[in-house]
Amino acid sequence: MKGKHTRIDLHQQFIEVFNKEEMLAFFDFRATTGKGTSVSGLCKVSKPKDGKSDAHYFSLLFIIETPDEETWREVESWFSSILWDNLEECLPELESVLSIPFSLQEFTGNFFQEIDIYVKENTVPSRSFILETLFPGVRSVSGIEAGEPVFWEDLPRVSKDLPETSPGDGSPNASLMSRLKDFFSI
Repeated sequence: MKGKHTRIDLHQQFIEVFNKEEMLAFFDFRATTGKGTSVSGLCKVSKPKDGKSDAHYFSLLFIIETPDEETWREVESWFSSILWDNLEECLPELESVLSIPFSLQEFTGNFFQEIDIYVKENTVPSRSFILETLFPGVRSVSGIEAGEPVFWEDLPRVSKDLPETSPGDGSPNASLMSRLKDFFSI
């Protein structure tokens, strides 16, 4: 349907992703676009749930705050210029990289990009592999300044439903980044 704006239910898309992938870790980051704009965001690191895929990969979902459409376009241009195939230099386990943009046709205040990093079958998705190989490689290739990864298994075992409001403000219209930060810090 060319020319039609499509509304995407991000909450439903996250539920679908969580149903087929197992979240391993997440980290916050800052980056500077090619035009010098500083942006911040979150990156979720996942792998396919057992029995859901025969492929061996790590899925990185980058969510970057973009306060206006111009910043969104700068982030899109910067992100598309990252040479993800250069991960091969830091990641001998690499087989291929697939960049999957979320093609939203209307400005949402956030830029979304998924990077699937396919690895050799014998690659163990361990904490040490993520900390010592995957994470440094992603930082090196993308040029982001990243905080330390927080591992999902280290978080307290409570309900992991996305909150409808941001704590303290009671607003159902809290920003997606606020809601995600609250969700990941439960």
